Amino acid sequence: MISFRLRIIREQNRIYSFLIKSFSRLYPSAPSVFLFHEIIENEEEVQSKFAISRSSFEKFLLRQLTSGYSPLTFETLSETILAKRKNDRRFMVTFDDIYESVYSRAYPFLKEHDIPFIIFVSTELIDKPNYITINQLLELSADPLCTVGSHGCRHVMFRYLDEQEVEMEMKNSKSYLENLTGKKVECFAFPYGRIVECSIRNIRQLSHSDYRFGFSAIKGNLKMQWFCGRFFLPRINVEEKMI
Repeated sequence: MISFRLRIIREQNRIYSFLIKSFSRLYPSAPSVFLFHEIIENEEEVQSKFAISRSSFEKFLLRQLTSGYSPLTFETLSETILAKRKNDRRFMVTFDDIYESVYSRAYPFLKEHDIPFIIFVSTELIDKPNYITINQLLELSADPLCTVGSHGCRHVMFRYLDEQEVEMEMKNSKSYLENLTGKKVECFAFPYGRIVECSIRNIRQLSHSDYRFGFSAIKGNLKMQWFCGRFFLPRINVEEKMI
């Protein structure tokens, strides 16, 4: 049986997500951050909303380009968030976790079309089966198109960690990635990324860290910064059924 407290948290998540989605509709041309996870070779093998076929991934991004939307660089994304500069009809591509298929199936297309992207890496998944290797991560990080962000160390629900554990997840992942790549890690994406798995206390803790901004996995565009702040920015999870 679901506890009363969890019922309340789920209802808070439902209301918050509804408000973000509703307000975002008022700004159809606002810059958006797209979220991807695993890239599957064949469409018939896609069985999760956190996976998308290679053909659908490419079709979705080509549709953005042919519809008059252009990709944001990380620098322009930062200006949009930190300086609140207007960059309508722009988009950013992001990946969470990171699966090996991001390197083998998504990266060649992004490189061919000169599309910048952010990889939010869960450090303890590196070199695990089906996930990116250290050498692949180093190759991606060396490409100017790629920005490395943190997704924590263990890919856990931050809501259920104490403050010291959250601090370790944020600091240790950042330090590891910076030492590995030789580049600054300035942005963070919460694992799972909903109110159910991430509390206001977690968001506040991120705001007091060395990260410049952070992302949720709640659907909306960057105009919603006035509502959610710059440490729980919305993203649009792109699913197979959306194509």
